[in-house]
Parts: sequence; structure tokens; C-alpha cells
Amino acid sequence: MAGEFVAVPGWFSTRNQDCGVALADLTGGGRDVVVLMVDDPPGQNAGYYRVGAGLAADGTVNDWGPWISVPDWWGWENQGAGIAVADLSGNGRPDLVVFLVDNPEGQNQGYFRVGRDLAADGTVTGGWSPWRQIPDWYGWENQGADICLTRVDGQVTMVVLTADNPGGQNSGQFRLAKGLDADGFVAEWTPWVAVPEWWGWENQGAGMTVADLDGDGRPELIVFAVDNPQQGNAGVYAIGWGLDGSGHCVDGWSRWSQVPGWGFDENQGAAVVVLPSATGDPELVVCTIESTPGGNAGYVRVVALDTGLAHAAHMGVWRILDFGTEINPVHAALLHTGDVLFFAGSGNDADKHHAHEFRTRVWHYPNPGLDAPSTPIDMFCAGHAFLADGRLLAVGGTEQYDPFYGLRDALLFDPADPHWKVLPDMAFGRWYPTLCELPDGKVVAVSGLGADGFLATTPELFDPVTETWSQLPVPGPIPMYGHLLLLADGRIFYAGGQYGGNNGMRPSVWDPLTGAVTEVPGLVDPGSRNQAASVLLPPAQQQRVMILGGGGYDMHSPAPALADTRIVDLSEPTPAYRQGPPLHHARMHVCAVILPDRTVLATGGSGMEEMAHAAPEFAEVFDPVTETWMHTAPQRIPRLYHSVALLMPDGKVITAGSNPMRKTEELRIEVFWPPYLFLGERPELRLDAEQAGYGSTLTATATGDLREASLLHPTSTTHSSDNDQRLIDLPFTVDPGGTLTLTMPSNPALAPPGWYLVVVVDTAGVPSIGRWIRLTHN
Repeated sequence: MAGEFVAVPGWFSTRNQDCGVALADLTGGGRDVVVLMVDDPPGQNAGYYRVGAGLAADGTVNDWGPWISVPDWWGWENQGAGIAVADLSGNGRPDLVVFLVDNPEGQNQGYFRVGRDLAADGTVTGGWSPWRQIPDWYGWENQGADICLTRVDGQVTMVVLTADNPGGQNSGQFRLAKGLDADGFVAEWTPWVAVPEWWGWENQGAGMTVADLDGDGRPELIVFAVDNPQQGNAGVYAIGWGLDGSGHCVDGWSRWSQVPGWGFDENQGAAVVVLPSATGDPELVVCTIESTPGGNAGYVRVVALDTGLAHAAHMGVWRILDFGTEINPVHAALLHTGDVLFFAGSGNDADKHHAHEFRTRVWHYPNPGLDAPSTPIDMFCAGHAFLADGRLLAVGGTEQYDPFYGLRDALLFDPADPHWKVLPDMAFGRWYPTLCELPDGKVVAVSGLGADGFLATTPELFDPVTETWSQLPVPGPIPMYGHLLLLADGRIFYAGGQYGGNNGMRPSVWDPLTGAVTEVPGLVDPGSRNQAASVLLPPAQQQRVMILGGGGYDMHSPAPALADTRIVDLSEPTPAYRQGPPLHHARMHVCAVILPDRTVLATGGSGMEEMAHAAPEFAEVFDPVTETWMHTAPQRIPRLYHSVALLMPDGKVITAGSNPMRKTEELRIEVFWPPYLFLGERPELRLDAEQAGYGSTLTATATGDLREASLLHPTSTTHSSDNDQRLIDLPFTVDPGGTLTLTMPSNPALAPPGWYLVVVVDTAGVPSIGRWIRLTHN
């Protein structure tokens, strides 16, 4: 059971420059604690450590050994230190690694050394390595640092943390020393990585440790900071999930948690280590130094470690990645390679437009780092849709700022050869256009401001075989980024959502070949559906569409958002919108994402135009069967104008972007782990082919008791609009040998040709990882 702070006896320093803590099995009991103290007298600093045998769950220690001096300590003033214990040589005896930050004039520097073969009393019996310099140290002024030891990519790895103290907000940075040996040599250093949303403008200590908290075989990184505001200090920690060989925590970072009852006004160091538990959740051992006018004191405390998973099976979790998009992703698409395509053109920056700085990024999800293929035109506020072969067609963009004129250009992005290919121009310029794939694989492009600044009312049809454009009959003034959804009868439904005003257009079913339009009544406040979201509710066979949220459109004053939702069954003879369950929060700039368990996530947006303070803290999940909304765990990043959300093959949802004003770009990525990822083991799915024809059967193998199987079309999204996404129910049978037979849809209007994810869901509601299949007429 967690306890209170317990004093380390014999603490003799009156001024310290950090501390350290490690756990080891030195005496045979398995729970010995090693504490480091950095003494800061006038002149040369000194490092001392001691062993406490038998650490109890309340923080008490059975027996403390003597203080032992670290020989040849480095530095007259240290701004951080740490200690770690592990068998580096593989001889079965633990080694001691000590680390410090030297603070000379100018650039700081980190050093470490190894004390080989620790005895039970802490004595180094195998000698000390030389001090080794950590290359490319981060920071001229530091306010705490630490190390820990783990295994990454099969190698002993030292992780180094430092708290940088520039003017303003502090920054926590970490890196890996992979392949550390008992002589202190390192095979590879990874670059420094920033801990997202580091806590504190002034720190009085920083610590770090590792543990596999979710049992997946990869270590989690727990970082700790002492915040030093005027009203009293606080100890806080965050967890980086899935530390891998790239030097990133690729599963993202938790929110910061606070150690209760910190109770110190001034600290001079802090460190942490995880105390494993055979019967319950792991606990955190915290070591800190209290600084008072009467002298310093060192303390140890065991506290419950909040992993943030207590409610994950009901609300999911949100985690921020420790790398970003590099550009504000105005446009995003999931490619059938599993990569994510972000593009922004000039990204709402007239200076970049005039300088021809047009930007595209490809993220090889989930790995850190992005590629930057050349972008030939300003694709800011283009329209896009997937073709049957998996390439992304993007048209239009920005020819001119203020007033905005649209480009006539068209481009293709090929996932197999990742660059933009230039196509023949359209007849009309289009800024904020909408694209929609048809059952035969051709794509219709509508709306957008033309090269004259007026709305382009004539639709154009792209033939991917001949790569040519033709014109279609005019259905009416479809608004900019009008939400268009292909229906099972081959017609297109304008759901009533768009960017800006609706130009008098009402929700309608449109035949693109004849231009015939049939209005669908029942949408209240049709003029307040600016940047609402529209979604073909799963499964697509039911032909139900929901429009949710949205707001007014006023270029000169903020517009309030709606919490209203409307649902229409388009399979009925005379369809009409009816009242749906309202959102818990009014939202415009909202993204709706179909999840593989056939629920819908509504994420991002604000209750008032571009105001971050009016952004809801929680996303919401809609169950189309019960027609109810449920809160998720809280998000941290407001997602406003020019934000995106995408479902990934592993069932997570990435959210990115936000651009409430020009030159203000949000580059952080926050990932939602839905509740189904915490309900138990996932079923495994393997397909016997990568291509299937309409009405054909596809054999596969799957584990678990299955509830349903689905096709999910990958998403391509911009401005709260995603015309590509849909989920189609797949009838299936399972033979006694466990072979799964899936029946592909026979109607290409229900499932237009292209690449899809096949997903099975078990009876507990847990989906498999999606597997790619190409649905084709051939």
C-alpha cells in the first residue's frame, strides 16, 4: 500500500544539486533501493550513494548501508544527476551507472560512468569506467535530469532525460543510448525527443523510469517533474507508451498526473523508479529533496501509479505523440499502403502562396518521421476522392488570395509511387470543391469558387481510364464542400452540410447523369450547417444518413454551433429528416469517423466558430442501434478550422491540425484508442487474396467467436467533410475447420470500386486489425 514520505536517514548535505533512485536485488530480497545524493558545498561538488535493503510498500527500509562516494565526481555545479542498476556485462552481477549534468559557463554537458559488479553493501568491486560524455547535450541551463536502463531492440539501452530551462516554458528532452556495455561504450545515440506538453516554467527536479505497463513486451517511459510555482511545489508525471528503437514513444503520451500531498515548497532534486507488484498495479517510488533554511532532507515515498487505464474499457484513452505533422494538415487521407497523406498547399498563409511554398507530407504510420514529396501547385482547399486503383484524385486549390480564386488543376497521388502526377485541367476553377466516386469508378467534381471568384455550378466528370474531363447537367448551386454521399441506387445525396452558406440548396437526392434533383425535407436550421459533419451510418445497407452539429456562417463575427442531429432513411419511398439524439456539446468544425464496431466518433469542433475556449473537452461516440451518445475520455488539443480525423487499420483514430487564424498552425497529433481496444484479446484475421470481385466469395481465417464482418472504405477528409468513408456489412459463414467465407457486395453503388479494409468483430465487440482488399469489377 502506498505510504507517506519517509526520510532517508543520515542526509548530511545542506545544499543539493539533484538526487537519484534505483531498485536492485543486492541482498537476495529483491527489493533493495539505491539512493544518490549530489552534495553542493562551496567549490567541487560530490556524489554519494547508499543502499537500503528491503524496501517496503509504505516506503520504509529495513536497513540502510553507509554513504559511498562516487570517485572523481565531475563538476563544481551540477544541474541534474541520476543513478541506475542493471547487469550490463551479462555476468550475473549488477552494475551501477551514475550520471550528472555539469554547468560550466556556456553550454551544459552530461556525463556518465559505470561502476562494475556491485556487492550487497553497494561497493563497486569491478572498478569504474572513465566518465563518458553524452554527445550533443541539450540545454545551457538545466533544472533536473535522470537516467534509466531498459532493453530496446534486444540491446541494453540507457535512456537520458533532461529538463531544459530557457526563457519561458521549460522543456523535457530524452534520448536513447542503445547498446550500452559495462565499459560505458554506446553503439548508437538516437536524437533528442521532446516530451509533449512538459510541465512547468521552473522545475526543481526531473526523473525518469521504465516498465512494461501493458504487457506487450515494450517498455513504457514514465517521466517526472517538480513544478515550482509561487504557491507551493507539485510533483507530476506522465507516461510515454511503447518506447521503441526509434527513440520515440510511438503509442503516445498520457496526461500528466499529480502526486497527492506533495507538501514541499522548495525542492532540490527528484527521481523515480517503478516498484513491480505481483498482486496489483505497479507503484512509483519517488525520491526527492526538501530544501529548508534549517538544512536539506532526502525522502522516499511509494505512491500508486495512475496508468490512465481505469476507465479505458468504457471511455477509451487519448494520447499525444512526441512527433508532429510538420505542416497543418488541411487535407488528410489513409492510403492502402497504411501510410497517411497530409497536404496543405500554402496552408492558409498568403506569404507561402506568393513564395510557392506548397507542402505535402507522407507519414509511414505508426513510425515517427515524415517524407516530403514535391507539391506542384497550391492545393490549399482542394477537393479529393479515392479512385478504384487506390490513387487519390485531388482537384482545384488556391489560385489567388483575397479575394480567393480557384485553380482548374487536377493531380493524382499514387501510394505505390508517392508523388503528385499532373492531370489535364478541368474546365472550371474550383476552390472548396467536392468530389464523389460513382459506381463505375468515375468521379464527379462539383462546386468551388472559380477563376472569376464566383461559384462553379457545372459539375465535371473525371474518367480515370482516359484521364479526361467532361461536363454534366447542372443540378443547382451545390455549396462549397457540400457533403455528397453515394446511394445504393447510384444517385448522390447532398446531406445539407457544407462550408459557409448553402446557396439556397436544400438536402436533395441528385442523379448526376440527368441532373434531376429531389428535395429531402426535415432539416431544421439549414442555414446553420456550416462545417457540420455528415455520415452514412453503418452498415451502409440501411441507407441511413446522419448530419450532426454545424453552425452559422458570418465572416465578420463569431457564429454559434448546434448540438442538433438529424437522421434520414433514404431507403424509404419519401425520405425525410427526423430528429436525432442531440450531441452532448454543440460543435462546428466537427469530424465524424465510422469505427469498426459500427459506432461513430464525433471529435473536435467548438461551440463558437474559432474559439478554443468553447471547444468541448470530450469527444462523443454514437451507437446507431440505441441512438445514444457517450462521452470519451477527455482530449487535450482543441481541433478547430482545418482539422482532420482518420480511422487507421489498427482501429485507432488519429486527429491532427487546427488553424483558427492565418499562420497559426497546430502540428501535434493526438490519437484516440477506442474502448474496444481494452476489452480483451483481439481476433486475428488473415485473407486468402488481396482482390475480390463483386458478388464473389473470399476465404479467410479468423480467431474468436465472431459477431460481424465489414468492409470499411478508407477516409479522405477536409473541412469536416469525408465523402469516401462507409462501412458495408459482409455476410459470412464459418465451417467446422475454422475457415471463414465472406460474401462480397454485388452492388457497386453500395460499395464503389476501390481498396477497403476487411474487419471482423468478435462477440465481445473487439475488432480485428483491418486487412486490405481491392474490390473490383474485374
